[in-house]
Amino acid sequence: STRNTRIERLWVEVGTQFARRWRAFFTRLGRLHNLDRKNPGHLWLLHRLFLHELNDDCHEFQEEWNLHPISGRMTNDQSPADIRFLGQTTEGIYREDPLDGIHPDIINRYYGVAGARRRRPRNQTGAGIASDDEGESDADGPSVEEELENQIGADLAQNIRHEPVPVARHRSPFKDPDLESDFLELLEGLLEQPDALPEDYGVLEDEWEEEDYPEIEIIKPGRRGKELVIALPRPDWFPRAARWVQALDLLTRFLDEIEG
Repeated sequence: STRNTRIERLWVEVGTQFARRWRAFFTRLGRLHNLDRKNPGHLWLLHRLFLHELNDDCHEFQEEWNLHPISGRMTNDQSPADIRFLGQTTEGIYREDPLDGIHPDIINRYYGVAGARRRRPRNQTGAGIASDDEGESDADGPSVEEELENQIGADLAQNIRHEPVPVARHRSPFKDPDLESDFLELLEGLLEQPDALPEDYGVLEDEWEEEDYPEIEIIKPGRRGKELVIALPRPDWFPRAARWVQALDLLTRFLDEIEG
């Protein structure tokens, strides 16, 4: 595909900079540390433990990406941050701009110089109809951002020829919010004791497959992709694995006590 090279390149960078390491780590949790990816409670626990760290990596990548130079005659090796700053310097800054943060190409396509495109009912061209005759505006209608999202969604719908990709379910295993709060309070205290590791979860030294804790994990992108060897340095990733098994062991015992 020649038209998707930019986004394909961006996805390569996302993968090599942080996403592949997280995927390899989650693969390791399933292979060595009792993660059941089909268990909604396990996925909920993953979110509680690691979602904020994963989001931090996303934001860090975003900041670094916005500082990388873009080659070409139009950009002169300026970074996205440079272009944004120069644009604000020469054109000014809108106050309370509802389209702030949306790519200029998207704004130009859907708004241009004549304002937002108007979607009319079927068989109505708008010719000979004054704007006052087309019905009063709905004060409770969609916002500018929502209207833009609706327009983009309508344009893209014709290009989607497959069913939505199923998303793994994640939900709290606690029906009672008070029980969930009690569990999270216990978990917070437990995680302050990083050496309190449970047995039979693959983190104790005598449970390792080899002499040392592994520092690589192999993943396979897609069904036909080549196997990738991903480095997971022990100082960064073993403490996360330890947190996972501590939390999983506590969750298992907590639920057993409730059900018992």
